Amino acid sequence: MRNQKAQWIHRLGVFIIVAGLIVGFFLGRIDLGYTDKQAWPITLTFWVSGLVSGTFFIALAEIIEQLYKMNLKLSQEPDESDLKLLND
Repeated sequence: MRNQKAQWIHRLGVFIIVAGLIVGFFLGRIDLGYTDKQAWPITLTFWVSGLVSGTFFIALAEIIEQLYKMNLKLSQEPDESDLKLLND
């Protein structure tokens, strides 16, 4: 069972990375009148910022997912084997 909010935040992070790559490619082009030239500093700025932002959202989704799993585990009744002492 996965947490729906974590899934949506993960999808948002992937979307941000893909959008950063596409937007960086198109907005990094400079029209010189007779031809287009790729302005690599601008393109790399969009790519890096999209990658960092998207990775942040993916990491946040993973943290939410791990906390959700811990909450499920703590809310369960313990098994008999979990209650035995180690020295038995």
